[in-house]
Amino acid sequence: MSVKVIVGGRLHFGFRNLCLNENYIYGSVGMAIENPKISLIAEVSDRIICEDDRVVMYAEKAVEMLGVKGIKIQIKEEIPEHIGLGSGTQMALSVYTAVSRVYGIDSNIREIAPKLGRGKRSGIGVSVFEKGGFCIDEGHKNAPGNGEILKSEEWKIPVEKYTSKIPEEWSFVVAMIEEVPGYSGEIEDDLIRMVIRNAKNEITSEIDNVIANNLLPSIVKNDCKGFGSAISEISWLNGLWYEKYQNGIYRPPIGNIIEILQEDNRIFGMGQSSWGPSLYCITIKDHENEIRKKVHKILNEFDIEGKVIITSARNKGAEIKSIR
Repeated sequence: MSVKVIVGGRLHFGFRNLCLNENYIYGSVGMAIENPKISLIAEVSDRIICEDDRVVMYAEKAVEMLGVKGIKIQIKEEIPEHIGLGSGTQMALSVYTAVSRVYGIDSNIREIAPKLGRGKRSGIGVSVFEKGGFCIDEGHKNAPGNGEILKSEEWKIPVEKYTSKIPEEWSFVVAMIEEVPGYSGEIEDDLIRMVIRNAKNEITSEIDNVIANNLLPSIVKNDCKGFGSAISEISWLNGLWYEKYQNGIYRPPIGNIIEILQEDNRIFGMGQSSWGPSLYCITIKDHENEIRKKVHKILNEFDIEGKVIITSARNKGAEIKSIR
């Protein structure tokens, strides 16, 4: 028996709090998207077989944790690494899930994710793997004032505070920019430490106000313009925390692109996903092709390499199918 796993990427719109004087830190805002996606097929093997070194690393961890012999994995589609679209978490969870299902072993993704090194700050990746859609998580209980990054055995995946489906007629134009990769690993940890130690809680208050008074009501009312405006503001406010560490409210060259695009009233919201360098535009299907062409033209004018895609919300979690 073989198992096929398919799951989409995610957009990370920002955190609600990075201040140590609050009870909870982080608290992510994000959602699942259909593309780019991961698609893989796994089958029993007496050793680990895969042509992708990154997948081999995740497979070794899964095989060790599950106490099985091996696995053969074929990658059909994958999310590019370190561009802010959730590649690491979705691949780690996909591989672990495939190995466990091939061997008929039940597993709880929320319990397993920290052991795979996932969910250190954001719970969005785990949430969208489980059920897709839009999510705001509670964040992590604040440690005693030092801003240090928790070890994997010390954290749990944050509880979901709010989840919702996103209307299918809303469209997301994503520019996967091939510039300097987004931050990860120890570099990301060091950067977060510096941000946390200097974060002002006035920004947290403003973000909470936007979430309560603009973002959540817009989802309930199926108001794409209101949703886009709220997401843009949350992205911009998060950028105030990172500004001196990433050379601007947005990581270059995203700020220059947004400055041009913000004049287009067909775009309801914009921002960078996670650390970037991916840029997203929120619109509706009637405008998606024109917006994609416009973003692509701007990339060419700035001589920036990148792929511009149109995607939609993914309102379901990972698809896991047995193949006989």
